[in-house]
Amino acid sequence: MSTLINNFKHVVVFARVAECRGFTAAANRLGTSAAAVSKSVSLLEAELGVKLLNRTTRSISLTDEGELLFEKCRAIQLEVETTEGLLVGSNQQPRGKLRVHAPLAMGRVLIMPALLALTRKYPELSIDADFSDRTPNIAEENFDALIRIGNIPDSRLIARPISNLRYITCASPGYLERHGTPSTPRELVNHNCLAYAQWNTGRYHEWNFEKNGNRYTHVPEGSLNVNHPEAIFDAVLNGAGIARMASYVAAAGVLSGRLKVVLQDWTPPGEKILLIYLPNRQLSPRIQVLSEELSWAIPPSLPWETEMAFPAEHAH
Repeated sequence: MSTLINNFKHVVVFARVAECRGFTAAANRLGTSAAAVSKSVSLLEAELGVKLLNRTTRSISLTDEGELLFEKCRAIQLEVETTEGLLVGSNQQPRGKLRVHAPLAMGRVLIMPALLALTRKYPELSIDADFSDRTPNIAEENFDALIRIGNIPDSRLIARPISNLRYITCASPGYLERHGTPSTPRELVNHNCLAYAQWNTGRYHEWNFEKNGNRYTHVPEGSLNVNHPEAIFDAVLNGAGIARMASYVAAAGVLSGRLKVVLQDWTPPGEKILLIYLPNRQLSPRIQVLSEELSWAIPPSLPWETEMAFPAEHAH
């Protein structure tokens, strides 16, 4: 019989150590001691005749062999979860680790409340949330789900629309008093337009406008270009220029009167907020409860957009 099958209990312990990146954290999850966890991994290494972990006094890391085994363990775990989903359906409680990625500001404002609700509802669920504006590889980095705006990075992935999000153009009342208010997108060339900078590509996010079937694209490049949405918000509040921001970033300033929406009649329809995952995770209880919670937490038409006098939209 296979060495791995004969030592399956040690394989389970190893997978938990690899997932938690530490003996103590794995021991806490398994309800045992760190010494017992370390011994179990050592026994597995001895049986296989390969080193799975690089150990130092402060940290551990996976060897190439360890990475391979961990990858296979995750694949087996997903197959088991899928089978359990088919067998017991909605009666199964989600457990284990859920790894989610979302854009930086969206993660804090929109996604975090849903994740907090999940941890309260499902005590056996552990969530790792990566909020950043990079675009991860969902398979290579072992994410269960990505939350993205606008487009699907790979047609082989499953994408479920959650809501719609507008990007709106704003400036402070003081800036507009000094420099005037643009009435068409073409007039933006006469203004200091603060761009969202993509430092990994050296490009700035384009501003797209649409009115009565007419479209216009403006490439901003002002005196201050930043790769952090809330930093741009702060700069606009301080009268630095005009900026294009996601509605959830701009809403607090607009609704309090500290910012004014410009070119509102040129604002295009909202882009889709998508929950993206691999096909083999479709029946995973973790994905199912995440999808349900996001649907509760994020309505198809965002309420602050309605408060800012934008027409309601519907996810589809």
